[in-house]
Amino acid sequence: MTFFSKFSQTAFHTFGKKSRSLMAASVLSAAIGLGAMTSLTLLPNAAHAQSADISPEMIKKIETYMGDITTLRADFVQISSDGGAAEGKLYMQRPGKMRFEYNPPAQILLVSTGHDFIYYDKEINAPTYFDIDETPAGIILAENISLTDKVKIVDYRRTAETIRVELVRKSDPGAGSVTLVFAESPMQLRQWIVTDPTGIETTVTLFNTEEHVSLDPELFKFDRIWPNQRN
Repeated sequence: MTFFSKFSQTAFHTFGKKSRSLMAASVLSAAIGLGAMTSLTLLPNAAHAQSADISPEMIKKIETYMGDITTLRADFVQISSDGGAAEGKLYMQRPGKMRFEYNPPAQILLVSTGHDFIYYDKEINAPTYFDIDETPAGIILAENISLTDKVKIVDYRRTAETIRVELVRKSDPGAGSVTLVFAESPMQLRQWIVTDPTGIETTVTLFNTEEHVSLDPELFKFDRIWPNQRN
């Protein structure tokens, strides 16, 4: 199973013992209370975006913005087109490091240590290791951000408020895609959509985003002890 498929199934696995539709409703209700809906409504539907060829200047603008991010901390809401939903906290330190901490009752942790991307299911105590370059995160976490080197832009859409760029890996374009969504003024990463080979989409929307913040290095080490269980 590829990381694209594993990631799209994350919400299903985390809420396996409850109705996914009920869990999705409760998570979205909580998200509204946290202000996530404000972020969601700022992202126009792709169907209303204008499709056009992306200019070299826009490519450079996105690459420069992404390359300038040193650290990032944000809350996130994750929604899958198959009915799953989750929320939690995202930490990122470029290059190479990322951590998704899912809120209870989720039993999943995702950690990129700089070398491996680890999918850990606490319920069965089973970590799965991926090469970071095989994951969508590898595009965001690369030391040298490029939208034309190892990846190919297959769709570009622009609205009055957002820029959407869909990417596939040149080495395996059939493995899935990742769409990056940015607010343009000022430029900020707001959302990404992972589409696996079966067409299932997993959308991660960021809110309360803080860039260039101090982060604990321990966040990017894999530890089977949950943070709230540590002394």
